[in-house]
Amino acid sequence: MAKNNAEKVQEAEEALARKYEEEVLNRKAKAGLHADACTTPLKMAKGHMRRKPLIKQVTCQKCGKIFKTNRNTKFCFKCEKMK
Repeated sequence: MAKNNAEKVQEAEEALARKYEEEVLNRKAKAGLHADACTTPLKMAKGHMRRKPLIKQVTCQKCGKIFKTNRNTKFCFKCEKMK
């Protein structure tokens, strides 16, 4: 009879462990679905939006030299120093 009770307790513990494992899987699945639903518009927008390049090609208005810069300027470095 002692074995019978021990077996019943062990079976109950295993059933409880399986139940918790199923609940954890369900929670993870729901969380994954929620995360996908929240981030899908962002993922779609990333494909359609283009970033502006940081470095742009500019022609100096004073000497006509073509140079690349990341600043908002209309003059090359030499002409800017002469100002």
